[in-house]
Amino acid sequence: MLGVLAAAPAAARAALATPGEVFVVSTLYSRHKLVPAYGLPVLQQVIEAVKPDVLVLDVTPKELRTRKVWPGKVEYLDVIFPYLDATRIPALGSEPDEALFNQLTGSVGQAYKAFGERNPAGAKALDELKQATYRALASGWSSAADVNSEKTDRLVAALREIEEGLVGQEAAQVQAQWDQHHADRLRDAVRAHAGKRVLMLVGIESRYRVLRNLRSADEIHPTDAEAWLRRAGL
Repeated sequence: MLGVLAAAPAAARAALATPGEVFVVSTLYSRHKLVPAYGLPVLQQVIEAVKPDVLVLDVTPKELRTRKVWPGKVEYLDVIFPYLDATRIPALGSEPDEALFNQLTGSVGQAYKAFGERNPAGAKALDELKQATYRALASGWSSAADVNSEKTDRLVAALREIEEGLVGQEAAQVQAQWDQHHADRLRDAVRAHAGKRVLMLVGIESRYRVLRNLRSADEIHPTDAEAWLRRAGL
C-alpha cells in the first residue's frame, strides 16, 4: 500500500499532460543556480512531468546542432541536452539563425552602448533595478508555478517596458522581433507535429510576449502553465 501511495503523485503528474497540448515555460539561465524553488533539478522535474513529444528551445539552430551555447544558459548543458540525448525526441531552436542573430544582437548592443554613454546614471540605475527586481521575485518564488505565473509575467513585462523606454526604440524593436521569432518557431513546431505535445522553453524575459503574440493570433492556445504546474505539485 505504501508503495502505491508513493507512486501516486508521479502517476498523477504523468496523466496531466495530454496529446496536442502546447506549453510555454520560462527558464532562468544562470539564475537557476540562485533560485532553489526553480533550480536545475526542478526544471528537470517540470520537463519530465510534461513529457513532451517535441521541444522548442531558445538556442540558435547552430547551437542546437553543436551543443555549444552561451555560457549563461546553464540549463542546456546540465538538463536539456542530456534530456534530448536520453529521449531522442525532436527539437527546434527558436532563436534566429547566425546571420539574423548577429544583425539583431549587434543592433541592440549599439543601442545599449549609446544609452550608457548618454545616460550613465540611468544605465546604472536600470542595472540596479533589474538586479533588485529579480532578487525580490526570487525571494517570493516557492515553486515552478510561481515562476511561470501571471503575476511574474506582469512584473517582468513592466520591467521590460521601463528598460526599453530608457534604452530607446531600437531596443524595443529588436526585442519585439526576437520574441516574434520565438513565437513563429513554436508555430512551425506545432504545424509540423500535429497532435503532439510541444514544450517551449524560453527565457523569462521573453515568455510573456511569446504568449501575447500567440493569443493575439488566436491559432495556438497554450496550456495555462501556472495552473498546470500547481496541479502537478510543481
